[in-house]
Amino acid sequence: MSTTLTAELLAATEHHCHAWDFVNRMEAEADGHGWASLGMVMDGTGGVLEDGEGWHQHEWQAIRAQSNWQAACRIMGDAAGEPGTLWDTCGEGIIYDADSVLAADAARRIADSLAGYPLLDDDDHTEREHAAMVEEIEGSPLALPDGIDGEDVLRELSCPSLGEITMTMVEDALSGLGYTACSDCDEWLTLMDARTGEPLCRDCALNESCPPVHWTAPTLTGGSGWTTGEPLVAVLTPYLDGYATQQGAAYREDVRAIVRGSAEGYRAVYGRAA
Repeated sequence: MSTTLTAELLAATEHHCHAWDFVNRMEAEADGHGWASLGMVMDGTGGVLEDGEGWHQHEWQAIRAQSNWQAACRIMGDAAGEPGTLWDTCGEGIIYDADSVLAADAARRIADSLAGYPLLDDDDHTEREHAAMVEEIEGSPLALPDGIDGEDVLRELSCPSLGEITMTMVEDALSGLGYTACSDCDEWLTLMDARTGEPLCRDCALNESCPPVHWTAPTLTGGSGWTTGEPLVAVLTPYLDGYATQQGAAYREDVRAIVRGSAEGYRAVYGRAA
């Protein structure tokens, strides 16, 4: 069967580096469907409408392309029935029987619509973009607090753009939700009162009470030493169970002051008993 490609399709591919192969593939598609003439749904700019899958592009571009592709398939289906008879999809785009008035008219309406506005379905695009931003937030290296998800953070952000949500923006959003990051790890704390200083979770507060690994505490008669790598649990427990629990966090400066004031810590720091 001798196949004819539409003029707009030939114009869109004439400068393609593999134009000859492309034309041959489209002629084979037409033969396989029993069409004498083949067209492809265009994107309103003179190019072929693509599905947004498998290309190196910005995520927002991929989301837009995927939304328009699905909307175009719905429009073609509503106008020309199920794929396979008057229209179909292939790796290169959406193809149709150019001799079919129904299919050709639907394809023309899609291209004309995209020529005036970049989206075929605003609601679908908004849903896809929203889901992608939630996934972007939840896939961030910054772990979210228990009970908080990407939806919660996204509601706190002011007009974010897909692909441009930074860790700083997420941290600011969590701060607006009442969370403060531990100064030494990725645990989130809920502080009861505003206070300057370096907040710590319980584990990091205990780690702060450990002597430096390169430090050998002096051995003094009648006193217990401060063993390298072991936190002063007994010394810090009253503070951690009391004030720190009430405030939602321990503070580095408090821990250091308590350690210096304890018998074990005083010996290690000053080399003598208090």
